Amino acid sequence: MAEILSDAPSGRFRSIRTKLALLVAAAIGLAAAVSTALAIVHTVQLAVSSEQSVLMNTARVFAAAVSKGVQAGDQAAIYEALAGIRKFEGAGDQIEFVGVEDLDGRPLADLGSAPRLMRDARVEPGFASDLWSILSSRTLQASAPVGEPGYPPVARLIVIKTSDGLLEAVRTTLLVSVVSGLVALALGLLAASRLQRAITRPVVDLAATMARVRDGHDFRVAAKAAANDEVGQLVGSFNAMIAGIRERDVQLALHRERLEQDVSDRTRDLNLAKIAAENANAAKSDFLATMSHEIRTPMNGMLVMAELLTAGDLPARQRRYAEVIARSGQSLLAIINDILDFSKVEAGKMDIERIPVDPAETADTVLSLFWERAQKKGLDLAAQVAPDTPAHILADPVRLNQVIGNLVNNALKFTESGHVLLSIGRDPHDPSRLRFAVTDTGIGIPEDKIAGLFSAFTQVDQSTTRKFGGTGLGLAICKRLVEAMGGAMRVTSDVGRGSTFAFSIPVEGAATRTLARVPLVRGRAPRAIVAVRGEATARVVADLLAACGYAVERREADALAGAGLPECELLFAEGAVLAQGLAGTRPARVVALTTLGDGSERRLEARGLADAILARPLAHADLALLSEGLALGAGLAVSRPDRGGRERALPQFTGCRVLVADDSAVNREVAVEALARLGVQADVAADGREAIAAAERGGIHLILMDGSMPEIDGFEAARRIREAEGREGRARLPILALTAHVVGSAADLWRTAGMDGVLHKPFTIAALAESLSGFLEPAGQGAVAPQRHGASTQEPDPPSPAEGEGSATLLDQETFGELEAMAGADGGAFLRRVAGLYLEHAPRALAQLEASLGGDAADQARAAHALKSMSFNIGAAAVAGAAGACEAKARENQDSVSQEEAQELRLLLDATLEALRSRVFSAGGQEAA
Repeated sequence: MAEILSDAPSGRFRSIRTKLALLVAAAIGLAAAVSTALAIVHTVQLAVSSEQSVLMNTARVFAAAVSKGVQAGDQAAIYEALAGIRKFEGAGDQIEFVGVEDLDGRPLADLGSAPRLMRDARVEPGFASDLWSILSSRTLQASAPVGEPGYPPVARLIVIKTSDGLLEAVRTTLLVSVVSGLVALALGLLAASRLQRAITRPVVDLAATMARVRDGHDFRVAAKAAANDEVGQLVGSFNAMIAGIRERDVQLALHRERLEQDVSDRTRDLNLAKIAAENANAAKSDFLATMSHEIRTPMNGMLVMAELLTAGDLPARQRRYAEVIARSGQSLLAIINDILDFSKVEAGKMDIERIPVDPAETADTVLSLFWERAQKKGLDLAAQVAPDTPAHILADPVRLNQVIGNLVNNALKFTESGHVLLSIGRDPHDPSRLRFAVTDTGIGIPEDKIAGLFSAFTQVDQSTTRKFGGTGLGLAICKRLVEAMGGAMRVTSDVGRGSTFAFSIPVEGAATRTLARVPLVRGRAPRAIVAVRGEATARVVADLLAACGYAVERREADALAGAGLPECELLFAEGAVLAQGLAGTRPARVVALTTLGDGSERRLEARGLADAILARPLAHADLALLSEGLALGAGLAVSRPDRGGRERALPQFTGCRVLVADDSAVNREVAVEALARLGVQADVAADGREAIAAAERGGIHLILMDGSMPEIDGFEAARRIREAEGREGRARLPILALTAHVVGSAADLWRTAGMDGVLHKPFTIAALAESLSGFLEPAGQGAVAPQRHGASTQEPDPPSPAEGEGSATLLDQETFGELEAMAGADGGAFLRRVAGLYLEHAPRALAQLEASLGGDAADQARAAHALKSMSFNIGAAAVAGAAGACEAKARENQDSVSQEEAQELRLLLDATLEALRSRVFSAGGQEAA
């Protein structure tokens, strides 16, 4: 049994049988002890009562017998009476002492040898002795008064008797109780023995069965069924458990037999699935590569030809058609690039470079790319570069620009009014990281939609896609790129108030910029007033000046017009407001902020109203130069807005010959025409064999090599040209891959083929010029690069009202002169059509503005913007300026245009329309529509 219960608590083993016997014995013994104690107590009480009665009666009898002798003083009579005690029936043989004493305790006579002890138990009335003192005393004592009845006693008789009879009664009672208890114990053990056979034996048998199962792991055994009681239920449960284990073992045995085959089958299935997945991934990559090549090849011809068309001499309407084609092609190309970039990220083939990057220069680049779009929507776009921003960090400039540009593009897309601010600075939670954040005042994002923003092909809702467009890939790509650069995207948003998209990347060993501080003026910080339009721009300027040491105060831009200035050391204000002139003393330093097309820079420059002129968007490089000039107290550099509307001259490679190797006649024509715009003499080759032959003939300075060509493809042709150069000792001929492959295995073949660079289709003329500049020496500047968004979107600069009288103050002579030149030989028909359209639509726009007075400021801003835009295009400078002021008031300040301002604008428009009729339509000519 000890082995059976080896897992039981440690200690000497006791069987259930022993425990049951001990339990019965203990119960019977306890019962016998209790009954014996009760019997002894009862027996003693009865015996004491009997002894007390006998002893008191005896004392009274002898007290009466000696009464006469005591009264007569006859001692002989007293002894004679005492001697009769021996003969007293029932007590004589137990009485050991009889004595008479007077009331003072002096003995008169006594008989017997027993000593009188203090511990003798007294049983006469008036003395209460407990049972223990009676049982522990050897003798019992009683006393009775001696005297005539009815008279006071004259003496006292004392009788002492042994307690042997009482002890004998106790012994007899104890013996009877013990014998009774033993008999009861024997009967109990006999009953327990019979009970053990009914209860303990099945339990013992079950324990022995369990021991066999444990030691032999034989689950075929079963315990014998017991009676229909709890023990029987225990046995039944054990047998059911054993049966279940037996069934499990059978199943495990069968599973072990099939396991090896299952593992083999599943391994084979896994390998097949892995091969299928790899084939599917390879097929996807091949498909993407093929799709990219097939789409980009015709797009190359479309986009380059559209670009050439926009730069050509076309009528205005046809020019707009070409611009639409170019913009649509660029949008399609952007979608394709998003899909391909996402595919690269998914395939883990997106490489991240780590080269020095200037974060401030990145901010300036992004602002220059998106400023025109922000200006069209009437949004304030600015970048804030914190003073503690490192001068250079190690990052991928292309991918960093891609992420920031996408965030700014989204912010502009979903913002109808207010501003978009790009912030760059140290991460407040981890200074070892640089934080980039784009904040807008747009529609915001519901909290429950933020989690799904970075999922591929996901928009906040379908209406967003319908209204704003997009593939839903931009943010997914940004998230992957940021993670590849060691950062994480974070989004906070408030519906209806705007959103902030932020990420931070680690910076390693980057030195912090130092910002020059201006000296104190009479022991105090110099005071600066910032009064420019646009919350974001004003914040950037105010923070920069505060970091330079100025005490900055912000004012509303238009509040300075006609008002006196408080004393200050620096005024940073709107150029259009400064050009109107300011009352009061001119501050020591005046910086003007102008907007392309407002015409204020000419007046500021001519009148010397500003020490420096900065143009929107505010470039950090200009702000850095400004802060340095302010700190040194030197002259401030003047930065003029770009009057060319972001046009730039293309480099000319006169005298250079370039070989165009492409199997597509369309692609060759496009490349030849684009090269001609750059002053390059172009030769052509239809396949790789002709390209190799042309390289061997010599006389060319560079090859534009298409990758996919018949006979010998471009990559193999490049390898053979490199081999021939090494074999013959020829100088290395620059070879640029001209390919539409941007993903797949063919995308990187140009590297292994020995080519020097790659120009992806579709390309722009500017991109072609930039690629050639790395290998050819430009001979000068020539043609102007066509605008991507078209020249018609530019707004000419209005002149100062002081530049002329009459119609000259209403119409911009420069703009109007350009319109007249465009009319050319058509007899002014073009100019009349444009003027007629203005005469028709300008009053409508003003009527819409007047109808919205007192209503929604956004409706007023849209109507004023429409009037301003068409007025700029026609050269109506005064109307454009007044309409622009109304638009700024409604859009930026959310303030309704007043009736007086609308009336003033109507007077200007009426005068302008009259001047336009006089200028365009002769007295006998046509009337305007």
